[in-house]
Amino acid sequence: MSAPFAKTATGATLYDWALLALIVAFGGSSFVMIRTAVETAPPAVVGVGRLWVGAILLYGLMRAAGRRLPPFFIRIRTKEGTAWRIRRSWRWMIAVGAVGNVLPFFIFPWAQQFVDSGLAGIYMAFMPIWTLALAYLFAGESLSRNKAAGFFMGLAGVVTLMGPDTLGGAASSDVRAQAALLFATFLYAAAAVLARRAPPIRPRVFAAGLMIVAAIMASPAALLAEWRPQDWSFVSIVSVIGLGVFPTGLNAVLIIMLIRRAGAGFMALSNYITPLWAVVMGALVYGERLAASSFAALAVILAGVAISQRAPGRKKLQTKS
Repeated sequence: MSAPFAKTATGATLYDWALLALIVAFGGSSFVMIRTAVETAPPAVVGVGRLWVGAILLYGLMRAAGRRLPPFFIRIRTKEGTAWRIRRSWRWMIAVGAVGNVLPFFIFPWAQQFVDSGLAGIYMAFMPIWTLALAYLFAGESLSRNKAAGFFMGLAGVVTLMGPDTLGGAASSDVRAQAALLFATFLYAAAAVLARRAPPIRPRVFAAGLMIVAAIMASPAALLAEWRPQDWSFVSIVSVIGLGVFPTGLNAVLIIMLIRRAGAGFMALSNYITPLWAVVMGALVYGERLAASSFAALAVILAGVAISQRAPGRKKLQTKS
């Protein structure tokens, strides 16, 4: 076995960890690009625009690999004759696209009218908790004490990263908005497990199909936005394109690849590390100052990652004297 695919002590391969690092880098960079994009472009245009850029990119990558989207309908024979129905692979792509890409994209902007963005970030840390439970119930993944302890330690690290001031705002925030944020993180987790349960579909085909579905379903929202293209800056437009290429397009393929290779629970680790990467990007691009708590959070998060991926210890054989 070649070195890039060699197994580590955690059970994941070095290639799996490399995929995870790319997902974190692309996902964490999205917050800086979103901040730049919405300075002059409406949020709905940013959301729908990134979906279409991602869909076009993924379709191009799929065709470059010599793949095609499967036919949307399939003809079946019934007692009454013949009938048409949606192909099974498309039903899965529609489900993952709608659950993981459309609904959360509307829930988060709405909820953040009532809660701080930092508090919304804390709720995102619930996504791995949902994923852990759903993967155990519906995807056949094991639930060990190490995984549970590691996930909760990762959650504690994200809370440390956000700081006590953000946590203090929870009591005064809109309860409905907080419930919506929890529901959105549940949808992200459900999409990850759905992708795990989906029938064998080439990652590029699966990613392109679900992104095209998501872009079509989300497009009506752009019609409700106030269109003033003359007010959109060049930097905002470039940021929308960047959002579509990296965290939306390329990450869609990487996430599906990682879920298929290492499981939804392992992929969910990115949600612990991504907030920290977002803080680093904010410091580099916007000069945001890193507090000492950020480095404490790094230690807690990495410890949680290490614990959750540690293989269970073997029980010692007891011999009779």
